[in-house]
Amino acid sequence: MKNLFFATCIAAGVSISPAAQAAGPGDGSYSQAMMSRATTLTRALANRIHFNEAQYLAVKQLHLNMLTERRDLEILLNGASAEERDTQLSWAQQRYESELMYLLKPQQLLAYQALRTNFTAHRVK
Repeated sequence: MKNLFFATCIAAGVSISPAAQAAGPGDGSYSQAMMSRATTLTRALANRIHFNEAQYLAVKQLHLNMLTERRDLEILLNGASAEERDTQLSWAQQRYESELMYLLKPQQLLAYQALRTNFTAHRVK
């Protein structure tokens, strides 16, 4: 439930920003707002998990992909039911976490899981 709330908050934050909507769905371009958000997410995670440079770049790209996918889903599912939106966003969140798990070393994975367990929306900066 927390993951779904987190995903919804991110999607809402990206979809509200006019700069974030400057790029069309699926065109692969990143707005300045999206780049900034991906950098913020990556730095916040790196402060707690401590990535090496290659991991940092890979996780930042993963965040850009996630934000793009969320933006595209918000546009495509604009008139869809809440259940359909929740299902699609949940699948996107699962894909993100699966790809992130692949990038992390075992100790980093444990730190990430502990972070997820203690995650609340008011702690995100």
